Amino acid sequence: MFRCMLLSLLVTLAGGACLPNAIPPSERKLLENSNGESYPFGVWIANYAASYAANVMVQVLIEEVFGFNTTSGLGPGTVSGFYGVGGCLNPNDNNDPQCGTEVPTKYHLNMEAWVNGYPLVWKNLQLEHPKTAPDDLGSMGYAGYAGSFLTEEVITTAHKTEGIALQYYKFWNASWYEPSKYTNTITDFNLSRWLKPCMNSDSVFMDDTTMRRHIQFTGDLDGLVLNTSNSRYYAKCQDGYFWRAPSCRGNASQCVPFVTGGSGWSIEEMMQKSVVLYMPLGLAVAAGWTEYTQIPFHYPKMQVYWWVPDPSFLELAPQMMQWAPLDKRGWANGYQVSQLGSIPIKKLVSRDLMVLAPNVRSFVSNIMISLKQMDEILLDQKNTSATWEDATCKWLLANEPVWRSWIPDESQCFPGFGLYDSVLKDFVDARENATNKIICQACASGTYSTPLSDNVGDTFICMPCPKGTSQPLGAASSCKPCKQGEYQGETGQKTCNRCPISTYQDEEGTEVCKACPAGTTTLGLQSVAASDCGCDQNSIDMDPTDAFWCQPCGEGLTCPSSSSL
Repeated sequence: MFRCMLLSLLVTLAGGACLPNAIPPSERKLLENSNGESYPFGVWIANYAASYAANVMVQVLIEEVFGFNTTSGLGPGTVSGFYGVGGCLNPNDNNDPQCGTEVPTKYHLNMEAWVNGYPLVWKNLQLEHPKTAPDDLGSMGYAGYAGSFLTEEVITTAHKTEGIALQYYKFWNASWYEPSKYTNTITDFNLSRWLKPCMNSDSVFMDDTTMRRHIQFTGDLDGLVLNTSNSRYYAKCQDGYFWRAPSCRGNASQCVPFVTGGSGWSIEEMMQKSVVLYMPLGLAVAAGWTEYTQIPFHYPKMQVYWWVPDPSFLELAPQMMQWAPLDKRGWANGYQVSQLGSIPIKKLVSRDLMVLAPNVRSFVSNIMISLKQMDEILLDQKNTSATWEDATCKWLLANEPVWRSWIPDESQCFPGFGLYDSVLKDFVDARENATNKIICQACASGTYSTPLSDNVGDTFICMPCPKGTSQPLGAASSCKPCKQGEYQGETGQKTCNRCPISTYQDEEGTEVCKACPAGTTTLGLQSVAASDCGCDQNSIDMDPTDAFWCQPCGEGLTCPSSSSL
């Protein structure tokens, strides 16, 4: 299934243009680094809907507005995106992603990254590989949420009938309220059709560590079974599928279903909440992804684990359950009965994108999408079964003023870059009255980038390195003064020259070298002090002071250059 999705994505992205004035494929260019290596712009996509929506949309703009050829990589989630954009050779292997290599980064962008959801992985990558770890360009414009959701139908009915707000945990206390009057109950379920047995080996219900924490924080021994043969705890599911909270353990018809996916996302949290807050819940895990995404449409009056943005249950207009304010210390220690905060969704770019394509980096930094706008794309794609390219193209065509505001002025250069005439193929020092298209390009070796303010705004231009300096690298913001023993008498040079024989230079950043006194010379090139000068060959310095008194060499004596004896 994973391979089929990737093949579908790659075929789609190879299709026709979306925008009316798109740069055609024949005119698109490659990224080029300082070593002269060329390669396409790489976009890393995680295997979930919102990541497809965000990354494919931006990929279309990078191709058709900025004119770069692109390629794409696909991984299972946010962490693979860290490694993909971080230059790791094997980003889909969490155990050995092979990071920190010196080869050019293959992927340069990953939108929709849940960075705060994996703080230790992110921190370690930044500390261990600071030269290649991804740059965080800030929020997508919305935050992500994950947890228990309740459909709007249940909330509306309970409020109209009894004046209670079931989206708040306080109205689920079984001592005072009976939420099952407005919901499905676990007795409604076709168990084997939809759910994974609690005794399934990959279910969190079978995890001894998790179950022991449940005892630690709730004391709910009655909800667990101890296997005496191996001293391991597992959840007690009376019907084999649903674990029941104490408040409805004796009456299944009062247990409101909470269904999650995977091996039991959020099960530990909901077990604690149902015990501590006395909530009549029956917890279960869907048999598979298909069952997980279909259950709320067959049993719409229940709690379901979900996250946003995601299209799976958008039609049901679910609302997230609200708990007590976040207790950070409690969560850090495993006590999970408070509200988890929102998670900012980030935009990641490769560390070298500032040099490779600073205008694209600026564009990504400017992107801001609201949750409503993202939901529009997700729901439209779900309802039409369109390709992600077609779905995002439809949104781009209908919202041009929005994405046009993200596009930076192409002549707004950054440090290391300067104004460049794309027709004359040459750098320029002004953008006023330009008849050709002025863009930004990395300054060449022998030049440096310096600020320029004009009637348009602030930008940068490339200027030749002045005399007495040089710059061997491109995309530089300054030139290097010539070292002692060196000089440079011309502008715009990549290197400095060594002082010739009979000269020296004891200062930095000079245009010429200093000559040794008459009758003296140096033993080699690049001398750095007057003391390096000495009498010519066949003569000897007869002055014991710093002055030179060079006299012919006496009979029977040999006097090489700089002799004093």
